[in-house]
Amino acid sequence: MKKYKNIIPLFIFSSVLFILPACVDQDFDEPEAWEIPEGEVLTIAELRNLYAQSEIRFEEDYSVYATVTMDDKSGNIYRSAYVQDETGAINLRTVAPGAIYEGDSVRISLRGTTLSSYQRMLQLDNVNADRNIKKLDVKKEVEPKTVSIPEINTGDFQAHLVRLENVQFAAADTGKPFADSENLVALNRTLEDCNGNRIIVRTSGYAQFADQLTPSLNGELVGVVSQFGNTMQLLIRSYDELDMQDDRCPIPGDDYDLITLAELRQNYQEGQTQIPPNTRIEGIVISDRENENHPGQNLFMMDESEAGIALRFESWHDFPLGQNVRVIVSNMELVEFNGLLQIENIPIGNAHDMGPGTVPDPVQTTINEVANNMDQFESTLVTFSGVVISGGNTYSGNLTLDDGTGQMLMYTYSWASFADAQPPSEPVTITGIVSRYNEPQLLIRNLNDVFFE
Repeated sequence: MKKYKNIIPLFIFSSVLFILPACVDQDFDEPEAWEIPEGEVLTIAELRNLYAQSEIRFEEDYSVYATVTMDDKSGNIYRSAYVQDETGAINLRTVAPGAIYEGDSVRISLRGTTLSSYQRMLQLDNVNADRNIKKLDVKKEVEPKTVSIPEINTGDFQAHLVRLENVQFAAADTGKPFADSENLVALNRTLEDCNGNRIIVRTSGYAQFADQLTPSLNGELVGVVSQFGNTMQLLIRSYDELDMQDDRCPIPGDDYDLITLAELRQNYQEGQTQIPPNTRIEGIVISDRENENHPGQNLFMMDESEAGIALRFESWHDFPLGQNVRVIVSNMELVEFNGLLQIENIPIGNAHDMGPGTVPDPVQTTINEVANNMDQFESTLVTFSGVVISGGNTYSGNLTLDDGTGQMLMYTYSWASFADAQPPSEPVTITGIVSRYNEPQLLIRNLNDVFFE
């Protein structure tokens, strides 16, 4: 940790108890106001530039002048505030809630504070409103800068107050509460533009507007840019700063040729590894992103031809189980990854949310039938009855399924929500996605896929 001049004032307080026969004098003197020296003045850009991957604790007098763009009154952030000047913006982590409010013009003394990074979000920590903040004025407005989702995703607008225009919430997230106020749980909702670019809107379960429903139409939104790891996020200050009353973006791809997944797989069997130009596919997501039993870039889908396919995007997607999705796949490659046929390297902007759909019913079959007809069953939902699970004390890793007709591996990723759960010892009925890793394997979506007969 870097320090600026190791000068730390130490105050020693002592008290003496006197027993007096007289009455106590209630006429107290006002305490002296805490002096907040100015020292050297830095812009927020200069302050941010001091950070070089290690914490900096300020132990001499520096000051930053800024305006508060977001406070914690709404409950969407806690013991925190965002400030901005003409050169940049930064998050303040305060020792207590309140005390500084949106629109306050302030001078921030850096003595005793720490410049640090939490999950790549740069912050000024240990800010004491009494000792580090001098309020200069109130009700000063900062005009949000109009930016695009790709501009935010560069990271250049971290902590800034921004406005996005011609955006909408993804169809899967419309008409839903911003957060879970009953259980006080924060939730993510996906915001998108008409080019398929997406960003998360993160809302605390404590937010005053947590119960408000996400708009279904298109328009503009004002928020503050946050970051968690590699994920850029937006924080809303008030529900009143959403103005979404326009028609939603048209879904791209209407003029592309629709090919069924059965046709796609048949073309591959006949030696066509490249998908024709001007082509789209549409289907229902059968994998469960929420419970994470697959890499975040992967997705399994089925369509009306009752065939399925594995998709591999260039980045993480947010399409939930049961969503109807259109994907532009013109000129893309069909490849086998350890035997599993998939479309590779799909730009996330090629996938478009078409609203909720109906998950296909799984086919009731046997392990032997699947093993002998993998081209038919691969990437589809199946159900096996009378299955005994063996080979481990938790779901994580490889387990063996035996239904009396044959055996098959069941694989669970270590990061799946149910990876540490204990599989049942008695026979069960089990539903899952037929996948392949050199040999056939089953991927369950969540623990509801395993039930007693």
